[in-house]
Amino acid sequence: MKNIIGILGIPTCDENYSVIALFNDYKNIIVEHDYIPFMICPLLNIDYYNTKSNEIPELTEKEKNAYKKMVDMCDGIIIPGGNRMYNFQAFVTEYAIEKNIPVLGICMGMQLMANIDNKENCIVANETEINHRQSNTNYVHKVKIKKNTLLNSIIKKNKINVNSCHNYHVSKVNKFIISSYSEDGIIESIELPEKKFVLGVQWHPEKMTSYDLEANKIIDSFIDACNKRS
Repeated sequence: MKNIIGILGIPTCDENYSVIALFNDYKNIIVEHDYIPFMICPLLNIDYYNTKSNEIPELTEKEKNAYKKMVDMCDGIIIPGGNRMYNFQAFVTEYAIEKNIPVLGICMGMQLMANIDNKENCIVANETEINHRQSNTNYVHKVKIKKNTLLNSIIKKNKINVNSCHNYHVSKVNKFIISSYSEDGIIESIELPEKKFVLGVQWHPEKMTSYDLEANKIIDSFIDACNKRS
């Protein structure tokens, strides 16, 4: 039986229609590894994209139980990039980490993980010499990887080149450890060493798999952790 990897849905808008998106790059890396992609979508009957975050109701126990059932179906969870963070995404992420389900956070997904870790807003605007928002550039800057970290064990290098597409970054962590920095000092990855696989990266390895060995190592390592859970 094929196994399942959950991807958190991203509320967005298409020609004035409210949409919950599952981005193609995430779907592709899952299908290529012979897994089934499963979108974990918000449950409320509201326009998430056009509703202010502070106007979205708190999760009910019924909704929490439904999200738990979705996560329990999965062998791993991907928290994708996006523009806004939502309470259903935070709940799913916390629950998956608690259950020791492999979690890979990408770009805003890493920022969501850090925000949960701090229980406060630790996301700040980029104000450094590198332009970190370059959507269609293969490599934007170097990342320096710390020794004795999950990321270092995956990459087996102390420095790699990455793409970059973000206006904000993580300023601090609490329980997470920082495993890499960009050349201008921005936190580029965080992880939880006591868990099977909980890794957040600020760049987009899913967009680099056609041309970058290190990006494939990250995806393969995540999938391997999902295999071991099955």
